[in-house]
This record gives sequence, C-alpha cells and structure tokens, in this order.
Amino acid sequence: MLVGAGVLALVVAGFLGYAHYRAHRFLAGLPAKLGVDIQRETNAFTYSQSVQGKTIYTIHAAKAVQRNDGKVTLHDVGIVLYGRKTDRADRIYGSEFEYDQNAGVIRAMGVVHIDLEAPAPADSRAKVAYASGQGDFGADGREPGASGHGGDDERLIHVKTSGLVFLQKLGVAATDQALEFEFKGLTGHAVGADFSSDTGQLTLHSAVSVHGIEQGQPVVLTAARAELNRQTELATLTQVRYEVVGGAEQGRLAEMDHATIHLRSDGSVERMEGDGSVVLATGDGSTVTASRGDLKLNASGLMESMVLLGGVHLAGNQPMRQTRGEAEEGRATFDKAGRLERVILNGGVHLHTRERSGSGVDAWNERDLTGKTVDLVLTALDERHVVMREATATGDAKLVVVSAPPPGGKSGSAKGGASSVLSGDVLTAAFQVVDGGSALQFVHGVGHTTVDRVSETGAEETSVGDTLEARFVSRDRQGAVATSGSHAAGSSGVEHTTEIATAVQTGHVVVTNRPVAKAGLQRVGQPRVSVQRAVAERAEYEQQNDEVTLTGAVQVSDGGNVVWADRVVLEQQSGDAVAVGSVKASYVPEQAASSSGAASAAEDPVHVLASRAEMKHNAGTATFYGAAGRLARLWQGASQVEAPVLIFEQQARHLLARGGGQGSAMAVHAVFVSAGGDKAKRASVVRVASRELSYSDVTRRADFTGGVVVNSSDGSMSGQTVTVYLRAAGGVGTVQMDPLGGKSVRQASFMGGSVERVEGHGGVELTQPGRRVTGEQVVYTALDGMFVMMGTHDAPPKMVDAVRGTITGAVLRFHAGDNSVMVLHGTGEDAEQRVRTETRVKQ
Repeated sequence: MLVGAGVLALVVAGFLGYAHYRAHRFLAGLPAKLGVDIQRETNAFTYSQSVQGKTIYTIHAAKAVQRNDGKVTLHDVGIVLYGRKTDRADRIYGSEFEYDQNAGVIRAMGVVHIDLEAPAPADSRAKVAYASGQGDFGADGREPGASGHGGDDERLIHVKTSGLVFLQKLGVAATDQALEFEFKGLTGHAVGADFSSDTGQLTLHSAVSVHGIEQGQPVVLTAARAELNRQTELATLTQVRYEVVGGAEQGRLAEMDHATIHLRSDGSVERMEGDGSVVLATGDGSTVTASRGDLKLNASGLMESMVLLGGVHLAGNQPMRQTRGEAEEGRATFDKAGRLERVILNGGVHLHTRERSGSGVDAWNERDLTGKTVDLVLTALDERHVVMREATATGDAKLVVVSAPPPGGKSGSAKGGASSVLSGDVLTAAFQVVDGGSALQFVHGVGHTTVDRVSETGAEETSVGDTLEARFVSRDRQGAVATSGSHAAGSSGVEHTTEIATAVQTGHVVVTNRPVAKAGLQRVGQPRVSVQRAVAERAEYEQQNDEVTLTGAVQVSDGGNVVWADRVVLEQQSGDAVAVGSVKASYVPEQAASSSGAASAAEDPVHVLASRAEMKHNAGTATFYGAAGRLARLWQGASQVEAPVLIFEQQARHLLARGGGQGSAMAVHAVFVSAGGDKAKRASVVRVASRELSYSDVTRRADFTGGVVVNSSDGSMSGQTVTVYLRAAGGVGTVQMDPLGGKSVRQASFMGGSVERVEGHGGVELTQPGRRVTGEQVVYTALDGMFVMMGTHDAPPKMVDAVRGTITGAVLRFHAGDNSVMVLHGTGEDAEQRVRTETRVKQ
C-alpha cells in the first residue's frame, strides 16, 4: 500500500509540477519568440534553453500558429525537461497546446502524455524528430523503446491525461478529467486533480486506484481522495484500501479511513499514519483492527516498526487454529527482511488461542493469556511464516491452558480435558516449534504466583507461591511426545495436546487440593470429601505420577486434621499422601449431632508422632511408622499408644497397633486412665504392653493380643489376650451410626474417658503386693476395683497369699484395696468343686 501511494504521489506531482514550472517558463516566452504582432505559421520549430552551458529544456513542435486573438497554438508538441545535473529527462507529448497570454491560461487541447524520470538522451535534441512522416514517436506520442513500448528502464513513469488547465496568475494547475499512469508494472487511475505552485499541494479528487504486480503478487490500492504536499513531503489519502488479490498471499489487506504518508527526499515512503478503523489482514484470515496506526519503513521499503492505538483487536480463523485478542495499544518491530519479530501489547491485554486436537470434531487445545502488558518475541521459520518464541506478561498476568478431552470425553465433564491456570505478577513463557506452530514449553513466574489444575476426572488443585517454574509437554494422538521442529513450517500439523509436565513453586507455598471421591468410600450422612490444604516452602508437581512433593516445614490440613512433616508427597487424584521426617499429626473429629439435633462440644484432638506416615484421603485412614529406637506414638488426652506401626482409621474410629513385619512381643505399649469408684481416690494409670492392639471407638474396646502385660496401681497382670473397655467421658453413651440416616447420640473423644473394665484370657497371672493369682480368665471393674478370676474344671483359679496361703475355687473375687477374698463354688460342671484353702501358720 505504501509503495503504491508513493508511486501515485510521485507521478502526479511530476506531471502537475510541469504545468507550473516547465510549461510556464516555456510558454511565457513563446509569443515574443514567435512575434505576437505578426500572424504566421512556423514548421518544425525547435527551441532549447541553456543555463551556464547546460541545456535546461528542449521544445519541439511540428507547427506553431500565431492567431489574431492573441493566442498561440502549437501542434504535435514534444518537450524534454532535463534535470539540473542533466542525469535524467522528463518528456511531455501532446497533439496541441494553447496559450492565452492576456488571461494567463495555458490549456492542453486533447490527450497529454508525460514520461517522468527517464534517462538522459544521447544528444541535444533527445532524438526528437517531429517532421511529418519523419518522427520517431508513435501514435501516442511516445518514443519507441520508452516504457510501454518495449523499454526496459524501471525508472520510467508514464502519465496520460487530458483537459489540463494552468492558471498562471493563481499558480494553480487542474484537470477534472481522468488520468492514468504506469510504473514498474503498476497502473494508476484517478479522476480530477489540482496543484498549487504556492503551497506545493497536489490533490487527486476521487476514484484513486493503483493495480499491478508488487513483489510478485497482484495488488490493488484504492482511495477516495489523495493529497500531496511537496514542500512538507506529506501525502494524505482517505478511505484507503490495499489488497493482494492473487498469488500465495491472496487476501492480505490493509485499510483505514485516513492515511498520512511521510516521504523521504527521494520520494520513498518513510512513515505512514492511519486514523479511523485501521484494519490489517493476512491471507490466512487473521485480522488486526485499531482506531489509529503508525507504520515506519526502512530505506528498502520494508516494515521497520508499527504502533496501533485506541483499542486493538486481533482475530484469526484457520482450520487448525483460532485466535482472538484485544489490548488498548500494540507496538511491533520487524527484522531487516521485514518479518515480524516482536510485539508489545499494553492495557487490558487478552489473547485466546484454540488449536484443534485429533480426539474429536469439537476437541480443542486452548491457551488464554491476560495481563496489563504482554511482550511477544517471534522467530521466522521461513520468508512467510513466523511463530511465537517467547511471551512475557506483567501486571496480574494469567495463562490458562486447557487440553482437549480424551476420545469419548466432553470438555467440562468428569471425563473432560485437563486444565491449568498459571498466574503471577510476571509470567514469562517459552515456546518450541511443533507441527509448524508454536507449542508451550516453559513458564517462569515471579511474584504472587498461582497454579490451578483440574484433572481429566475433575480433581482440583490450587497452589500459590513466590516463584514458579513450569514445564509443558506436547503429545500427539497416540501419546507420543512431540519434539521441537518435528514437522515442517506451515504444515497442516499432527494434532497434539499440551499439558503441564512439571511445576515447581517456592517461597510461602500454599496448596489446596480437592480430590475426587470414590464410590462406596463415603459413608451415608457424612459430608462430601474434604478439601486438603498444605503449607510449605517448596512444592513440585509431576504430571507423570500426578503428585505434588512438598518440602520445608510442611503442614497439611484435611478438614480438621493437620499433619506436619519435613516432606510430604500428595497425590492430586485421590488426595492420598506420604509424609516423611519428623511427622506430627493432629486429628479433630467432627462434632456429632445429639439426639435433640444440637451440636455437641468439640472433642479433644488425637495427636500422633512418627517418622513416616501413609494417608488414604477418601478412606480416612493413616498408617504411621516409627524409626529405629523410636516408636510411633498416638495419644488423646491421657490415653496413648506407642508401636512400630500405627494404623488409624478416622472414619471408622478404629486404631490398629502392631510391631514391624509379623510383629514382635511387647512391641505395642498403651496407657489408659483409671479413675476408680472412690471419689477421693486419685486417677491411676493403666499400662498395657502386647504384640498387637486393635481398638474400636464405636464399641470403646481395646483388644490386646500376642502376649499381654498390664500394669496399674492395682497390680500387674499378664495373659495371652487382654480387652480393655473404656467408658465415655462424662458417662455419655457411644455413638451408633445408622446406615439409613437415623439419629445418633453424643460421641465421646477417641480413646477418651477412663477404664471401665479389663478382661484377660489365656494363662492369666495377676500379681499384687504379697499376692499372686492365676487362672484362665479375669475380669476387672474399675468402678469398684473388683477382680473376678476364673479358671477351668481341671485348672481352677488359684491365689497364693503371703498371709492366707493358697486359695482355690471355681471363682475368686477380691478387691484391690483390701485383703478380703470371696471364694465361690462353681455351677454346672463345676458344681462339685469345693473350696480349698491352705493356710500357712507363722512359726
């Protein structure tokens, strides 16, 4: 468009400039030379004007006629106008000119031809010969070999018009007729023109157009009006449209309501300013619109820079890629070959790109970039194609990446495509060439960075931090990783998806994860799966395992539960986690509703210390591991359990403690509180050691197996198995979960409350000060401090007392606080068993 405008301005300026300068000097002195007072005819008239020995112009007419009315008529006129350095010549040809000396009006009668910027002639007559039958010019007045007649000089411009009038007194030359010109294969047209010699202002009134071949492509330039000021070197056009109408770049377009063109001294275009509905379009259907535009060209006529202002809008609609964008302003720079290399967008920038995937007709990979400022760096694949190399967004920057859903899935559904949202104060993205386009490769974020991820199954995770390093991977339909430059530029492309491969955030990291609940794991009446929240100094996400690794003072919250550790690996899909190093956990059970519907007071939390923990989110279970020389420990209130392995099921309110491997003898240690029945009696501690412990908070029952030892202030007891029953704190009954949604009563704290009774089985041995009791089964009730020892028919219980000696019977009942013993005979099979007492008399 700029080349066409420059040519148009140069042609018309040269043509009308002649009317003022060249023709005026020639015709003004012509009457004196011919003799105005003498009416006569002169044939083969030739006149040359020289200054300092250099020919300025040469005029030849086949005939000159002096009329009685004072006008002079010249027939078959040929004029050669030389440059001041005599390195070129402008030639004007016409069949008839008329000069009215009194009125100061010069008219070209009929068609006028002008050849501008032609080479200097070989002799002083410029090979001009107009004698009838002897002339060297064709029917249109042009010399054979000139432009359009087999000439090969690219500088020659030919103009053709009629009705030219020059008003000598006003210094204005004008025509209301059509004019046309030719230059380097371009043909121009306009209707009506005027030129002012005082201001140097040239105006083409209407229907301005240029068409032809430009850089090997057929082009058309149109304008409603054009003006050129030769003094200020400015050209203005209205309703401008430039379009490539054929060839490889067909459809390339530029149009605007008003254009101002700044020219260099050699006539080339240096800068163009567009105002009002500026539209730039490419042959592939992409368009850019703005209210104003400013374009600069280098000396070779190639784009150097461009500024678009007043609401920039971008749109692209290709079969494999769609683009939308907007900003308040845009600035672009070009390389030495005129190819776009950098774009800076300012003010409310929003860029959206959709690239078709191969998984379905409506399956698209999408990228959405927003920010106050976006800086785009591009690279050229070849002479026609440029792709994104780097993008930097600042000021509330946000990048959204949405992968197409897998085959059979729908975007936004449970089987939709994965999506990632990256934001920060500054985001810098790097791209690689894949399938002839640009694929996101790397994103660096600084300041208040955020990563939001949604998996294909709907699991959501959000993480914030000070810095962000994210790497992306592109895969084809078969899942193979697409490599950089794997396909030629401009190819149709093998459809692919782009997703985060790894993402690392550092500095005050906070991760929020909403896993997907699995069917059958959630209990009736319980709320939906809880949201996990983690705090750390560093978080690293790996797409291959769908895991986030947190390090540095890690704290993970899950509902009312909190886990601290040196390192935590969190699985996004399920919410499962593995904690390693100085593990601490705190579980706060949910408040259960009372039978009246009112919420009860919150329970005391359950605390755990361990070296390692494995947590199953949806199942609500956690397995804690101790280390060499240090057992895992769980406690709630005054009750606690230590073991190499602790398996805590929060939803089932169950605890399993055991040794490592098959378990080792006395690997499990538990402590309970026994309040006793006497109010004046202080609470005592009950210690239990065994191979394994299984505790159910629903039944308030702790089963110890594998050889058990129980120690308390009431004595020491051992057996193969021991069961400890706890009563609820405050005496309130235990919760009863109704699968059909029935009412429940208040639930006591986990392992809370004091010991209600203890039952021992299998080779039971009870030791108290001065007393040893053996049997097969013992029941201890803490409320009254009563022991009931039972045996078998063949092996009845036996008490060996330092004072009373040995006592046997079917059942032995005795208190821990006194020396009384009640011996009962048996019933049924043991009915005949007699009480036997052996008393040792003190010597």
